[in-house]
Amino acid sequence: MNHKIFLKRSLLLFWAVWLTVVFLSNLADAGKAVGLLGESWAFASGNFKVIKETTARYAIPDLVNAILFAGVILWQLVATLLFWGAAWAFRGRQSGHRILYLAFTTSLLLWGVFLIADEVLIAFPLASTHFRLFIAQLVTLLAIELLPEG
Repeated sequence: MNHKIFLKRSLLLFWAVWLTVVFLSNLADAGKAVGLLGESWAFASGNFKVIKETTARYAIPDLVNAILFAGVILWQLVATLLFWGAAWAFRGRQSGHRILYLAFTTSLLLWGVFLIADEVLIAFPLASTHFRLFIAQLVTLLAIELLPEG
């Protein structure tokens, strides 16, 4: 395999693995929140607590927070599966573009929704992380599209 294509596939594989870890840590956090996992379970994101703290200024009920968190987890699962598919299908500019763009679109939209929510909820410390992830994925997509393969 061409080493330049290998680099691009490795970038896709990185995002697939990273999103898998994020998804699983959020799923574990949800498991702790509903009592399926004990409080001593170490591998959990803590993001449900962050959501509850962030939405507290608007007195959002816990049920709404749980629905929002479940939506995020589902969205991350879809993005994760798409990145695994993109890493598998990509063999250069002439292959795998549909799933490649679906993966990046799904993930970039997630970070975009987070950025809008950060503004609405006045969660500025979270915005910097979401913005960096948005930019990192956009740069990855540009690298895949613009770096030469021949």
